[in-house]
Amino acid sequence: IRNRSSNLMGTVVNVHSGDWIRRDSGVGAGIDSYYEYLLKSYILLGDERYLSRFNRHYNAIMKYVRQGPIFLDVHMHRPHTKSKNFMDSLLAFWPGLQVLSGDLKPAVQTHEMLYQVMQMHTFIPEAFTYDFQIHWGQYHLRPEFIESTYFLYKATGDHYYLQVGKKALKTIQKYAKVPCGYAAVNDIRTGKHEDRMDSYLLSETIKYLYLLF
Repeated sequence: IRNRSSNLMGTVVNVHSGDWIRRDSGVGAGIDSYYEYLLKSYILLGDERYLSRFNRHYNAIMKYVRQGPIFLDVHMHRPHTKSKNFMDSLLAFWPGLQVLSGDLKPAVQTHEMLYQVMQMHTFIPEAFTYDFQIHWGQYHLRPEFIESTYFLYKATGDHYYLQVGKKALKTIQKYAKVPCGYAAVNDIRTGKHEDRMDSYLLSETIKYLYLLF
């Protein structure tokens, strides 16, 4: 169901008809896990079909979606036309996936861009514009940036990534810790909490911090 001329995928598909419902193509919400599972399935199972499919999509994303260190969604059928002027925080998994695929230089660049966004706004907001302004102000304790930090540290041995992880950990401790655990932040501009702690905080965010250190 990929677009055969661009090799890009959309975001939401009708599973009964196979028709695309949302044709935005990028690496963030709605499609991130697909790319992640393709490469990790190859690593786990050794099936070359997963790697071949991943590489086909990867080359298309790096050709059409990537603009230096940033990634802005395009229309899958018109890949030179941008469909959004903002990115979402789920794209933070991408540098880690690039490390696993052996493409280290762009991984370093995009991770550093994300770290700059984090330093500007305390947390990486749920969505932010191409000029790094807040689009959606929530922070849901997501693991993706920490995962990419871990992979970059393992790949490079550079203690810079330990300092990045330390900064992320101290920020979570300072702004998200509550008496009964950790609370998602409803708006990073005000610091107001939500009555919410998703399970991935323990299974992924804290796991990758543990592995990093």
